Amino acid sequence: MEAITSSGNYLGTDRLKRALTNAERDQLAKVLRKHGFVEASVVALRFAYKLTRSRERARDLIGRVNLRLVCTGWDPNEVALVKRLCRLVWSEHTHQKRETDVSRRAEEGFLREEGIHGELAPVAPQRGDPLRAKKEGLMASSPEQHVIRLEEEREDDARRAAKLVEMRGDLRKLRDVFEAKKDEVNAIYLDHWMAGTEDVTKMAKDSGRDPEEFYAAQKRRKRVIERFLAEKNGVPTDDEENE
Repeated sequence: MEAITSSGNYLGTDRLKRALTNAERDQLAKVLRKHGFVEASVVALRFAYKLTRSRERARDLIGRVNLRLVCTGWDPNEVALVKRLCRLVWSEHTHQKRETDVSRRAEEGFLREEGIHGELAPVAPQRGDPLRAKKEGLMASSPEQHVIRLEEEREDDARRAAKLVEMRGDLRKLRDVFEAKKDEVNAIYLDHWMAGTEDVTKMAKDSGRDPEEFYAAQKRRKRVIERFLAEKNGVPTDDEENE
């Protein structure tokens, strides 16, 4: 029985009940490259990282997925390679050996998020056979690092954006405090600081005030900020001093 049929269906070693020959490995590697194995693997790794939230567990999961692919086979006439890999990622992650509606929905939902529909564009052959563990590791190392770095950068960007929104809200509240105290100098200082100016001399020049006014307002500003942060964090404060 041939490992790959005339229609392009790879049967898998479980069905063949034997290991692949060298010629069959080369043939399978060629088929996988034709269907964009490297790009599909990057997408599958992203999915694995999303499920595991761990570099090492994502790599381990992809290793098991590649083994499952070789053992159980794949028919490109039925499902795109990227979908096959993502379904195997879900299956290995949840320890489900059979494809279910849940696994299909999980795979399809992730691919929708990634904007991927159907086959990926084929990529140029890479050095080494993607089915051989040592060479595959070398080849996959760069895409793995790239994908995981992108995920971490996205998470960092989301955290920074949330922090920036919170900070802007706090600064608006802080300005309201200065206005309520009729502390015009510190209100001006905060406006300039929020606009990106940190040089007190420039603040004074732009606002037509004496720089000494800003330096004198520093102690008042420090007390108000310390009290504001204490109240925000639920720390008890003494009665406000008369200023």
